[in-house]
Order: sequence, then C-alpha cells, then structure tokens
Amino acid sequence: MWISRDFDGGKIAAGALPIKVLKGPRQVGKTSVLERLETHRVVYLDDIAARSRAAADPRGFLDALPPRLVLDEASLAPPLFEELKRRVDEQRRKARGGAAARELDVWITGSNQTLLQRHVRESLAGRASYFDLNTLSIHELALGWRLDDHLLLGGWPELRVSPGLDPVRYLNDLIATFIERDIVSAAGIERHAAFTKCLQLTAARVGQLMNYSELGAAAGVELTTVQSWLAVLETNGILRRLQPWFTNLNQRLIKAPKFYFEDVALATRLQGWTDRRLLLASPLAGSLIENLAVGEIARFFINRGLQPRLNHVRSKEKVEIDLLVHLSNGRTVAVEVKSAAAGFDRRQVRLLETLGLDVVERWVVTPAGGRGDATARMVPFARIWDELDRLEPSRGEQEPVVQPGPRAS
Repeated sequence: MWISRDFDGGKIAAGALPIKVLKGPRQVGKTSVLERLETHRVVYLDDIAARSRAAADPRGFLDALPPRLVLDEASLAPPLFEELKRRVDEQRRKARGGAAARELDVWITGSNQTLLQRHVRESLAGRASYFDLNTLSIHELALGWRLDDHLLLGGWPELRVSPGLDPVRYLNDLIATFIERDIVSAAGIERHAAFTKCLQLTAARVGQLMNYSELGAAAGVELTTVQSWLAVLETNGILRRLQPWFTNLNQRLIKAPKFYFEDVALATRLQGWTDRRLLLASPLAGSLIENLAVGEIARFFINRGLQPRLNHVRSKEKVEIDLLVHLSNGRTVAVEVKSAAAGFDRRQVRLLETLGLDVVERWVVTPAGGRGDATARMVPFARIWDELDRLEPSRGEQEPVVQPGPRAS
C-alpha cells in the first residue's frame, strides 16, 4: 500500500493495523510526509539521546509519549519493537474483554529495509501494515518533466527542490552511504569491493537478460552470492526484478529475468554519465529510457495499493516484448518502449498470440508520444498513468469501458 505526499493520516485505509510501517529508500521524503500529521508526535531516533533512552528503557520511553506516534528510523532502537508488540497484544486482550485501552496508532519509518523488516518480522508479525513511498514519478512532476532531467536527477525530491545541488555529488553520496555502507552492513556483506563492482555491472546491464554466472565471473564471486546480493538490493528498494512470462505449454520462451533500478538516476550515475547530450546519443540511452518506463508503470500500481504484475517476454528466436502489464481484471497491456514513435512488427504480434493472454491493447511508450498506427497506441511518458487509469478498475468499481485502441486479435 502507498501514501501520497499530501495524504491525510486520518483517512488511511480501514483495516490498517495499530503499527504502520512506512518503507522507502533514504531521501525519498518519508519523514517529511509524516511530519505533516498534526495528530501524531514525531520522535527522531537518529538523535543519540532519544535512541539511548529508548534502548535502555523502552517501556518508560513509550509511557512518556502519547499513543499516536511517529518513530522515525525505529530500527536504530531495536528494544522498541518488543515493547510495541507487548502493547499491541495488551490492547487486543483488553478489547476482547470489553475494557477501554490506550489506543495505539504508531507509524514506523526506516530506510534500511534489511534491518527494519527483520525487526518487524521477529516482533510485529500480524501487528503491522506496510506502506510504500517512492521517489517522484513523472506523473507527480507533471509539466516539470523532461527526459534528460529525469535520467540524471531521477525523482529524488531534494534534487528537484534545490536546483543548486550538484546531482553527481548527491547521488554519489547516496550510493556510498545508503547502499555501500548501510545496506552492506545490515546484510552482513563482507566483500565490499566485489559488491560495489556487482552493483556497477548490474547498472551496465539494465534491461538485459540476467546471466548470474556471467555477472558473478565479472565481479569475482559465486553465482549464489550474486543472487543473494541482488535480492538484498530488491528488498531495500534499489532494484526491481522483472520476471519472464512463460507457461509450461510454451517451451520456446526464455526464462531469464531482467533487472531495473527503482529510480533510473541511480543507474545513470553508476554508468558514469554527466553530459546530457552524450547520454542521449549513447547506445545505452534506450535501456535507461526503458528503465524509466518500467518504474513509472510500477509506481501507478504501487500508488493504488496494488502489487505491480509486470513481465517481459522473449522467444528463443529473439522476438521480444519489453513489458506485459497485467491488470486486475485479468487483461494485459503489451508495451514496447521506444525513444521515438514506432509500431509492433508482425513477429511481435504473432508472439503475443501464442501467450494465452487477453491482450486488450498494444502500446508504444515514448518520451514525447506520436501518432499511432494499426498495430499500437502511442503513449507519451507523461500520460502513462492516465492511460492505465482508463483500463485499470479501481477497487470496488465496475470494470471500465475500454475505449477503441489497437488490440491483439
């Protein structure tokens, strides 16, 4: 589930548990969003004095605070999680007995998902609801969106509101502190240099079929080590794995996944780009543009409390579709991402016909859009959410009428 940057904490979806965990990478604005809750007291556990008190006497620490709290960077004070569990259980026992209880409403934030999820899983399983906050989408930036800006700045709020910041230094610092230090430390990764090289090699292979053995050989580590490191990066909101679409009935489909960065600017920075003109003219620009489209489509679903169901598909004859977007009504949108307007060729249309999917529309997503043809609807990046809104039924609503558009037949 997701909350927007202008959310009303009093209108969080019914059924949310007493503990609410707001997840997201460092610097996406989690604390800033929760500071706007006028009904909640914010406690900053990156403050060493507050953290020391919480660790030494978690019960006394929470007794001195109101029941509506924001515990910012809670994983820095692990003893709080057991005390929160005790209080949730006590509240439930009193409620079953008809007694009045001090009603807990606690938000927990944390950038290091490895640590945070470990503490929640050990102490608060069944007692916490999860919410996600991402970097800014193209839809949120609206008229302020430009392709070269987004490839270099991504959706990092601080880079958008502080134009004087050097994006190279900002992203280098983020990579060094959040990924190469915090995540590595929490995951117990000892081979720091090899991990960094694996991260850079993954950025260079954005949108390509993943060969774990090849990547491991290039980084100097075992295949299983590469797999575990990429899983850690997924858990912490750095990478998104795109699984292939295949069925047991179709043996001619490739079964290797692809990886993308949740925010494309991290991939751009790890590839080493600084010059906009050279970046856009590079052969690697296409894969970064594809990364941007995958992130924008995934955010549409996450921002509606839905799990994105996205796949790629590639046949052994090297015919491929960049993205299959599965809607909640069982339909699928087939998406090709291009730097300029284009269409689906005959081999792609035939491949779609073999997949056993209800492909309601075919799209070519481009930075600027363009005129469609008989094979595909042209969708500019800035209208991805609008076009998905037209097709994706909202919760509790009837299935929408699909307007005319190129359809697999």
